[in-house]
Amino acid sequence: MMETAVSRRELCAGLGACLEYPGDGSREAAQAAAGRIPSVSAQAAAHAKDFCAWIGAMDLWTWQEYYVRTFDVMPQCAPYLSVHLFGEENFRRAELMAGLKGVYERHEAYGLAELPDHLSVVLKKNGLFGEEEWEELVSLGILPALVKMLGVLEKSGNPYALVLKAVQTLLTEEVPAHA
Repeated sequence: MMETAVSRRELCAGLGACLEYPGDGSREAAQAAAGRIPSVSAQAAAHAKDFCAWIGAMDLWTWQEYYVRTFDVMPQCAPYLSVHLFGEENFRRAELMAGLKGVYERHEAYGLAELPDHLSVVLKKNGLFGEEEWEELVSLGILPALVKMLGVLEKSGNPYALVLKAVQTLLTEEVPAHA
């Protein structure tokens, strides 16, 4: 059973790359991540496949512009977990970011351009967390933030909701007993 749990974490890390600003190789990284999911979750794989079809239908510049409108300049949906959990200016937001940064620094893995609570960073760095730490972060941080983010993105029909649904599915779907 542990192998599937680790595999799901690895798949979430791959999907984290889909939530970064698109650049050269991003399309291939998204397709590679999506291609690994079917063996673990058909539902998550369907969401990831639909996202890849969406990004495959546009040029890189258009995808970058869509990313910026979704997550950056006057964002439709902030990609920061702490914003969804605590609001823009809150001491608890700073505590969460400091805690995440501490985990990354403990493993000498912080040289990041994004804040430590950016969803792509948290997903890509999930292997740095112990099992209990990760489960707590998922239940108290990631899943509640995903619900809020999905509420915003699904309402507007934003395709980035597909990536978030894939992550949510991987984090919540029951692992088959034979796994």
